[in-house]
Amino acid sequence: MKRRLVAWVFLIVAGAGVLPAGTVNAGGVPFSASRNVPDYKASMTVRDPYPFHDKPKEYSRSVFHHNGWTRVEEIQGNETNIAYGSARDNVVLWTRRFGDEDFTRVDIEKTKPREARETGEADNQAGEACKWSEITRWALQDGPLWFSCLSGDGIEIGEKVLFRSKELMTETRLVGLERKPVADSEVRPPKRLFDPGFWLEPLRDYPDRLADRVDFEARMTGMHSDLRILRHYPWQSEERRGKDGSVRFTVWNDLENQGINLIYSKREYSLQAFRSSLDPAQPFNQLDAERGQADLKRRENHLGESCAWFNMTPDSADAGRMECLTSDGVPLKVELHFGMGTVKSTPPSRSNAALSTSRKCSRRAN
Repeated sequence: MKRRLVAWVFLIVAGAGVLPAGTVNAGGVPFSASRNVPDYKASMTVRDPYPFHDKPKEYSRSVFHHNGWTRVEEIQGNETNIAYGSARDNVVLWTRRFGDEDFTRVDIEKTKPREARETGEADNQAGEACKWSEITRWALQDGPLWFSCLSGDGIEIGEKVLFRSKELMTETRLVGLERKPVADSEVRPPKRLFDPGFWLEPLRDYPDRLADRVDFEARMTGMHSDLRILRHYPWQSEERRGKDGSVRFTVWNDLENQGINLIYSKREYSLQAFRSSLDPAQPFNQLDAERGQADLKRRENHLGESCAWFNMTPDSADAGRMECLTSDGVPLKVELHFGMGTVKSTPPSRSNAALSTSRKCSRRAN
């Protein structure tokens, strides 16, 4: 199963054209109004008056820039967050690791570019003169106010984010700056971040499958999309292909916070991957939409088999997933309901197992 899942990820990524440069958002790297910014290395300090949980209120940021590409590294206690990208090409990749461990997460996505409007204010940080500009981010007109202080040769010397009330949210100030050649290897992400095998490598030996977790393959068709679901405990995958050419592919491990999620459409390009053990305090995989199983007390027959309806997201207020499951856990019908919240224009999508449903034994699925 694992080998097949890895192959599917490669095929979808290559066919959809999701990963080449120029396809993702540049919100995590310094703003730049020019492609002619010189190579540099900068050390900075970030001040956050309202840190999440036990995060420090002040931490360090290192910036490396070469030929339009930038690496930003922030260290917060035992956690290191890294962003790779190009502000002018709207490209960014976020990743994270803890201590000496390898990477545990990667996020790639695409949105509209940022624009700048000079405020007329000047500043000087660590001996570097700069001018402040307000940065406009698409689809965030009602969000915080972003400002960037740029040197004469286009280097971001400082950054600040304000609430709409003009109260400070975060502030980044320059500590030191070196204009010097930077190697290409210092600003390019490691190749293994793009390797599905790295993210899907089993983290441990797993127990035998449960009785209600039989291996199966289900092909479903609906009004707006076709859906394919496969399961080989503890792995499961879903591939949804819309009639508009959109693709959503997810593969995950039921017993870990591990898997890959890929979305490709005319409006959105994104990829997420995780590889870490489940947190006992939050025992849910971040890629699995199901968050429970509430019996809806409704049964029906489909494809010659009996199934019972369950609400798979009983705690969701504005969206829901209903499945009609056989006694051994195979979905014969899936219904996705979207409320009037974040996806107002999206109508309910129904996908029925009208094409085929087949069970396969564990040995044949390997």
